[in-house]
Amino acid sequence: KTTMKKILLTFVAAICAGSISFAASPVIKYAGEVNVGYAAGGKMRYENTATKSSLHRPFVETIHGVTITKYAFVGAGVGLQGYFGAVDTDIPEEKWDTLTLPLFVNLKGMYPLKGVTPYISASFGGSVIPYSGQNVNATSEGIGIKAKLIGGFYCDCGAGVKLLKDKINIGIGMQHQQMGVKLVVSDGSYSESESEGGYHGTSFYVKVGFCW
Repeated sequence: KTTMKKILLTFVAAICAGSISFAASPVIKYAGEVNVGYAAGGKMRYENTATKSSLHRPFVETIHGVTITKYAFVGAGVGLQGYFGAVDTDIPEEKWDTLTLPLFVNLKGMYPLKGVTPYISASFGGSVIPYSGQNVNATSEGIGIKAKLIGGFYCDCGAGVKLLKDKINIGIGMQHQQMGVKLVVSDGSYSESESEGGYHGTSFYVKVGFCW
């Protein structure tokens, strides 16, 4: 987590430096993109214990914002990711069956060349979980127990290139996702709620998309 934050701060500093360097000729223009991708690998950790979990997941995202000169971009995005691998690879029948909805701010530092535009990118924000097969709602001997997977911190950092006059986007990088666990215990006369540390994991991703 600390390493990811250091990387994000480095990206932000680089992007800000690029914006200041070319501020003499500012050009502010709307830009947007939609991408599809796949994240794979990495480990899921519960608090400080690593689990053998499958983090493979497809995702789709859309990002909209403005270019500040032709060297920097600032925008916001939303995505949808589907975790369908095993929670524990030693128990392959137990699947995540979880959808996450990341909401984030996106920063890019770009360097246009003839025909292509390489860039570095950083996103940070949070996610919500609209659905999860890991949610539990059970009653035993008059005691009700609810366990709900909730969202948490989200970030990604990477690099890519825009092709065909900035119409096609190809990117690679790393994604980090946290998912908390909320427990509610009740016996009909009282209800007690608490949040636990939950899960967090980092994965490699690749994505392609269209820009305008």
